[in-house]
Amino acid sequence: MLISPMLAAPPPPAAAASPRCRGFLPAAAATGSRRHRGGCRLLRRSAPPRVGAVTSTVRTRREEGRLDRDELRRLCQEPNPEAAVNLLDEMLVRGGAGALADLAPEEQAAVLQACGEARSLASLRRAHRLLSKSLPGIATPILHMIATLYCKLGARGDARRALEGASRPQGKDHEQEQEHGDEAKRREAYEKVRELHEEIRAAGYVPDTRYVLHDIDEDAKARALMYHSERLAIAFGLVSTPPGTPLRVIKNLRICGDCHNAVKLIAKVTGREIVVRDNKRFHHFKDGACSCGDYW
Repeated sequence: MLISPMLAAPPPPAAAASPRCRGFLPAAAATGSRRHRGGCRLLRRSAPPRVGAVTSTVRTRREEGRLDRDELRRLCQEPNPEAAVNLLDEMLVRGGAGALADLAPEEQAAVLQACGEARSLASLRRAHRLLSKSLPGIATPILHMIATLYCKLGARGDARRALEGASRPQGKDHEQEQEHGDEAKRREAYEKVRELHEEIRAAGYVPDTRYVLHDIDEDAKARALMYHSERLAIAFGLVSTPPGTPLRVIKNLRICGDCHNAVKLIAKVTGREIVVRDNKRFHHFKDGACSCGDYW
């Protein structure tokens, strides 16, 4: 510690100065220690905290937080979701983890609603990621709102992951991997349809092309029947579930007569119980027969 000579008082006599020297100890009590000029040694004590500076810093941070929230409300009302999410990112950078914990649920919902109104899936994913990164846990109503907005914007996979408690929405690389996996599963389902077609042909199936109303040749009609939606759904279920699992298919139109005959044979060759609900009734296919008795 350096003491300016202009500020330091002249050294007092040793006998009188020791008990009165503020911040120093008498030389007699400092046995074995290095002596200071005047018979006193410096106390090793930390400097008192600068209370004014700390208070000013806290006040400044609170003021910044209030201004940020006001700006966030303004951006959400415009709405300008991209700028609002950028502001969230800036707040997180300045304040570190937990910087968004002061946001009220209404403010969080306003940001998400702005993303939904602008139909900006990218902004919604960023907002979800930032909230997940900063908050110890997203409130259930906010989480349900995020999932609902994902569904409205066509991102059902993100909605499922959000409800399953995923910490953050998938990034671009993960989305590409998911799309690649979905495409592989789709190809597998189409291959299964062709495989089933050969199996039921061997079991006696003959395509009933009367149910194809397009003016095309017979082979094209047979191929068109093979790819009807209920057969694709059944094939997807077969490649996605363990053997022996019952399959349930819901169709908003009546099942055609050719598909009815085909599904009976599919249930027989695969050993599966298949339930198809069309817009008239339930059809329970098992062991080559249907619960409707071929009348519906």
